Amino acid sequence: MKVLLISPEGSNIYAKLGSQLPPLGLAYIAAVSMEHGHQVKITDLGLDKKALTHSDIDWADVIGITADTTRYTEAVKIAETVKEQGKTVVMGGYHVSFLDREALDTGVIDYVVRGEGEYIFLNLLNALEDNSDLSIVKGISYLKNGIYTRNKDAAHPLDLDKMPFPARELLPLQEYKNRLNEIPMANLITSRGCPYNCYFCSSSKFGGLKWRARSATSIVDEIEHLYKKYSYRAFAFMDDNFTLSSERVFEFADELERRKLTDIYWWCFSRVDILVRNEKMVKRMAEVGAFMVFLGLESNNEDILGSYNKHIKNNQQQQAIALLRKYGIRIHGSFIIGDIDETKEMVLNTIKWAKQINARVTQFSILTPYPGTALYEDIEKENRFLHKKWEIYDALHHSIKLNKLTPGETQKLLVKAYKSVYLNPKRILKHSPGNINGRKMPKLSFSKKFGVVIRPLKFFLTFQQEMKEYNKY
Repeated sequence: MKVLLISPEGSNIYAKLGSQLPPLGLAYIAAVSMEHGHQVKITDLGLDKKALTHSDIDWADVIGITADTTRYTEAVKIAETVKEQGKTVVMGGYHVSFLDREALDTGVIDYVVRGEGEYIFLNLLNALEDNSDLSIVKGISYLKNGIYTRNKDAAHPLDLDKMPFPARELLPLQEYKNRLNEIPMANLITSRGCPYNCYFCSSSKFGGLKWRARSATSIVDEIEHLYKKYSYRAFAFMDDNFTLSSERVFEFADELERRKLTDIYWWCFSRVDILVRNEKMVKRMAEVGAFMVFLGLESNNEDILGSYNKHIKNNQQQQAIALLRKYGIRIHGSFIIGDIDETKEMVLNTIKWAKQINARVTQFSILTPYPGTALYEDIEKENRFLHKKWEIYDALHHSIKLNKLTPGETQKLLVKAYKSVYLNPKRILKHSPGNINGRKMPKLSFSKKFGVVIRPLKFFLTFQQEMKEYNKY
């Protein structure tokens, strides 16, 4: 079959800043579908919102659209457009995996693919092509004679090494502007599933509690492919916790050195408790180019951390920060404000703490109840939703009733948080390009060095404008 996969335009502040990564989920679906004889094109409207052409729609038998929560409204508009031309419409992604009935009730979506979609989508394509019984296709939802039908869940792919690499050849990679230390960066996924099940995160429900990992050999195979074919020297591992297995990290490091891939650097997600238990692993990460690690620090209030089901303590946070800095690895620190019982004083303490940490990247979010999270279920039960305008469920705009803070107070505190950190003179003085653990890194031109300094200011100015735009809602 001929398949057109569409990634809707992003609506959050990072998209507005031009922070755009290739849609690997669609690229994986494309790779698996093509491996089994289907023809596939990908259109990324995040790069060009006018890229969806009539000729591409006419060409396709099936249109697949991905939809996380902030892009769901736009995804439905796209579905309306292509449905008018008589196309079969399939939607997948986090949002519709958990609110499949909502999607089907729009009348413009024929099938919802729930969860990791590569083989579910493939089985659906095969069933449509053969006009066979849809009831045997696990992991899909649809209306059968107007009746909501939800087939059994599909099993998660277990052996990720057997999956083909994402079909990046279908994407205009040169147009993606995301950078690590001002160097063009490729994104990869090296594991799926998460055993931690944080209160505000849907990853454990979407991908399961069982952590499924690619081998070190498979990861480095993909890095080498990107290194040689596309000349990438910077990489972002987008899975929820790249460091869950210290053994795999050591194998990964050894494999990089064996293949002499020693002039790269990379970014990953981790957890503070894992890092503080594995100093040797952190040191080894630095030796093979770990440039920055994302830490979900959230708050320095342990009651708040407990309510988020983080299973970490403030002293572990401090130890992890010190450990990364000991080995020259930068920190991407993420903080959340707006817990149900959080007070203004608690938020101000978190802002003060974030300013003291002065991470290379500091990210503040307003607690947001995404579908699929335990938080969403509780907010639904307690009738705390202020609205369900999905396009502004971007963690920058308030959406729930709090006990101690009004929506206006929460919004002002978010602005204060970003202002305190990003307009801090010490930030500019401290964060300059440099080496990692003595490793010589690629040299930056003057303009790129200047970009490291000016980008935070650009972020804050764009953020202020976004807050003004919010008044329209």
